[in-house]
Amino acid sequence: MWRKTWLVVVSSFFLMLAGCGGANSTSEGPGGTGGSGSIKVEVTPAAPNVYEGKTIQFQAKVIGQSDQAVTWSLQAHAIGTIDDTGLYTAPGDASGVDKVMATSHAVPTASGIVNVIVLPHQVAISPGSATLSPGGTQTFTATLDGVVSANVTWSIQEVGGGSISGGTYEAPLKTGFYHVIATSMVDSSVNTTATISVTTSTGRFTPTGSMQNGHSLHAATLLNNGTVLVAGGTARVGPVCHGGSAFAELYDPVAGSFASIGSMLNPRVGHAAVLLPDGEVLITGGLGAPVQDCEDLGGPSAQSSAELYDPSTHSFKVTQSMAEPRVSHTATLLGTGKVLIVGDSNDALVGSTSELYDPESHQFTLTGSMSVARYCHTATLMPNGKVLISGGGSPPTATAEIYDPTTGAFTLTGSMLTAQCGHTATLLQNGLVLITGGPCFGFLQPGGSDGG
Repeated sequence: MWRKTWLVVVSSFFLMLAGCGGANSTSEGPGGTGGSGSIKVEVTPAAPNVYEGKTIQFQAKVIGQSDQAVTWSLQAHAIGTIDDTGLYTAPGDASGVDKVMATSHAVPTASGIVNVIVLPHQVAISPGSATLSPGGTQTFTATLDGVVSANVTWSIQEVGGGSISGGTYEAPLKTGFYHVIATSMVDSSVNTTATISVTTSTGRFTPTGSMQNGHSLHAATLLNNGTVLVAGGTARVGPVCHGGSAFAELYDPVAGSFASIGSMLNPRVGHAAVLLPDGEVLITGGLGAPVQDCEDLGGPSAQSSAELYDPSTHSFKVTQSMAEPRVSHTATLLGTGKVLIVGDSNDALVGSTSELYDPESHQFTLTGSMSVARYCHTATLMPNGKVLISGGGSPPTATAEIYDPTTGAFTLTGSMLTAQCGHTATLLQNGLVLITGGPCFGFLQPGGSDGG
């Protein structure tokens, strides 16, 4: 219990730090302490974001003093620059946080400080996926650093995968999966991909090949080559006791068949899987192997372990473990390339926490905490880069909140009309999110049964 309490205290500490970032626009003395009586310096904008290489103009007002002149500066470890007019210029090749300070000429002990968050360059494509008939067309829009832009180059990943000009894609005559890439003209390392399914299907449901093994509460992930990784799921020991399976297989949409690729490093059920920018799949948490006598032994436990699937070798490999064991959680790839891990059904304290996975360092780090504990919820990446978290929990909740990757904080937003658990959330092309299904009346937890 002491370890859980310590983690909550640490999470709360980081939330307080995040909350201090943009709110300190009126302060007496550097850092908001000291000063000269009622003399204050107010800096605006109070909580700005700026993309790499861009500029933002700051203004300062000296309250309680007729001399409005100020000196602009950046505090230690600055990554950008600021001139004597308050024009801040972000670095072209680094993201992070700078502290902008305006100091009164007349009263040098009075100053105002704000944080400016430098965001990495980002390219987004809308729509992110499309289904076309052979020879069909689709117009894609590229957003560069949050603004619709023509300053991108368009390309197709596959040879013979169709053609594209000015964002208008024409599908090839051959069915299959293809990928349109939008790349920034300013920085060729900044790009993103949309997936196109070229099919002759008329919209009816048609049978396809059967899986090699039965799966329930498993994870299915669309890979960059168009195949689908199906991993894990429920394994039962007797009529009541159950746990996770390690079995994995690939679905080939061209052949319409499944093929075994062996096993994960750990049995998992109620886990999460997400495709990473490099094409590998991150698989996290879930319940472990089944226990023979779950009534006496309490059933399998949630895992903090994680692993990676490499599609080039069809193999699984170890990565670093999460900060907390989790089950019935979500994993969402952010625009930054990191993965947001949210929720857990095993522990009310862990269920409100979240953490970030960095594919470059392979490290998990705790980030902000939600207002309520959640599991069997949904996490939807929005066009602005934020994540909508909705529903979940026991009993199910109608509340929803927004995760902001620039601050690492969650903020409550409007509630759903109905409490939901085990539902789905689908981002539509108009920017709205469709919530369907739920509420659930059963859930996945150790020693229990899976229901819905």
